[in-house]
Amino acid sequence: MKHFKRTALASVINLALFGIPDAHADTEALERRIRELESRLEKLDQAGALSSKPVAATPEVEKLTRKVNTLERKLEVQDEVTAGAFQKLPVFDAGADGFKITSSDKKHQVRIRGAVQTDARFWLNDNTSRSTDKFEVKQARIWLEGYFFKDIYFKIMPDFAASSNILPDAYLDYAYHPAASLLVGKFKPSISLERLQGDSDGTFLERGFPTYLASNRDVGIQLHGAFSKPGYKAETVAGPIDTKNTFTYQIGVSNGSGDDGSPNNNSPDTDNNKEVVGRLFAHPFHHTGYSWLEGLGLGVAGSVGNPDKQGLKAQATPIGRTTYLDYTKLNTGFAAPTSDGATYRIYPQAYWFSGPFGAIGEYVISSQHLVSGRTDVKQDNKAWQILASYVVTGEDNSFAGVKPIQNFDPLKGKWGALQLAARYSELDVDDATFRIVDPNLSASKAKAWTLGANWYLNSNAIIRADYENVSFDGGAARGRDMPNESIFATRFQLSF
Repeated sequence: MKHFKRTALASVINLALFGIPDAHADTEALERRIRELESRLEKLDQAGALSSKPVAATPEVEKLTRKVNTLERKLEVQDEVTAGAFQKLPVFDAGADGFKITSSDKKHQVRIRGAVQTDARFWLNDNTSRSTDKFEVKQARIWLEGYFFKDIYFKIMPDFAASSNILPDAYLDYAYHPAASLLVGKFKPSISLERLQGDSDGTFLERGFPTYLASNRDVGIQLHGAFSKPGYKAETVAGPIDTKNTFTYQIGVSNGSGDDGSPNNNSPDTDNNKEVVGRLFAHPFHHTGYSWLEGLGLGVAGSVGNPDKQGLKAQATPIGRTTYLDYTKLNTGFAAPTSDGATYRIYPQAYWFSGPFGAIGEYVISSQHLVSGRTDVKQDNKAWQILASYVVTGEDNSFAGVKPIQNFDPLKGKWGALQLAARYSELDVDDATFRIVDPNLSASKAKAWTLGANWYLNSNAIIRADYENVSFDGGAARGRDMPNESIFATRFQLSF
C-alpha cells in the first residue's frame, strides 16, 4: 500500500511538473530516499522479530520513522500544490466549432476559426458574355475570436484570397449588459439584412441586388443592445447582428464607405464628414406559443451622411459579377462623377423561418448626389429582393444555415441535408444618372432570377450549385438592351 501511494504521488508530481527541468529528478530522489529508509526499517523490524523478548524502539528506529513521515508529508504537500495547479490549467477543445482555449474560470477564451470557398463559374451564353469561365478561390480565411474578462469580445479576420480588402473584420465589443454594448473597429454596418448574414451562411453563392446599395464594411463605433419579452431574460450577443432576442437596436457612426464599399485594411477617411447608421429589428412572436411564427423577424434600417467627393463603385450582377452600371463610361464632356452632398438609405427588411421553410425579403432606397464638374444630379436608386428556401430532408431552416440530422456517410446510408432555393431580385437605376453616365454603356435596370441547391454534408462542409439569369433594360447602342446573362456556378465550402 505504501509503495502504491508513494508511486502515485510521485507520478502525479512528475506529470504536473514535466515542463520544469528538475521536477523529474526531485521526484525520483524523494522516492529513492523513502525506499532506502523503509528498507532499513524493515530490517530492524525483522531483527526484532527474531528475538523472543520484546524489543523497545531504539532511537535509530524512531529517527528513521520521523524521516519517513516527513518525506511522505512533503509528497502530500507537493500533491496538493499539483492538484491546485491542475485546476488552474486552461481547457483545450477541438471539434466542429473550431479550436478553443478557455481559462479554468471561463472568463477568457480564444477561438481559432477558418473558412475556405472554392468556386467554379460557367457562362452559358458565351456569344454574349463579357466574362470567361473560371475556377477561383473566393475565400481563404483563418481568424481569431473570443473574449477576455467575460465581457470584452474581439474578432480579427484576414482574408488571404482577397485582392484588396484583406482584413474584412477587426473589432472589439464591450458586451457588459444585453441592453447596451459598445462595438468599435471595422465591421459590417447594420443596414442590409442579407449583408449581415454570415459570409458562410448565405442561401446563394452571392447576395442579391439590395445588398450592393449598402456598405460592405466600415470603420466606426456602434452602440447596440437587446431586450426580451417581460418575464424572460435577454441574451448577450456580441457583434453587428443579433437574431436571438425579441427586440434589438443598433446605432453607430462610421467613416462612410459608399455603396458596396469596404475600406482596404486601415485606409484613412478622406473627409471629416461621417455617416450615421441605425437599425431596429423585432421578433414579435417570441415566447408567444405560436411556434410557426417564432422565427418571424421584422425591421427597418437606414443611414444618413454627407460625403465629400467620394468615389463611386460600379454595380455588377450578383453571381457573374458582370458590370452593368459603370461610372467611368460617360457622356461627352463629363468627368467621372463623385458622391458629394447629402445621402440617405432606407432599408425595410424581414425574414421568416419555420421548420424546413425560410424566406428573406428587403427593399432599399439609396439617395445620393452625383457631381461632375458643375453638374449636380440627385440619384435615387431602388432595389428589392425576395428569396425562399426549403430543406427537403426535414431539418430546421435558419438565418445561420442548416445543420444536418445525419452527416454524410454513404456506406451507412446517410446523405446529409439538401436545401432548395429560389430568388428574384431587381435594381432600378435613377434615370437622372444618365445625364452624366452614357446610357449606351450602362443599363438602367437589372432583373435577376436565381435557382439554387445546397448539399450540407455536415455542419462544416457544403456543396452549392446555382443557376442565375439576369436581364437588363438599356445598356446597349441606340437604346437597345444589353444581352441577358446566364450563368451556372458551384462552390465547395468548408468552415469551422
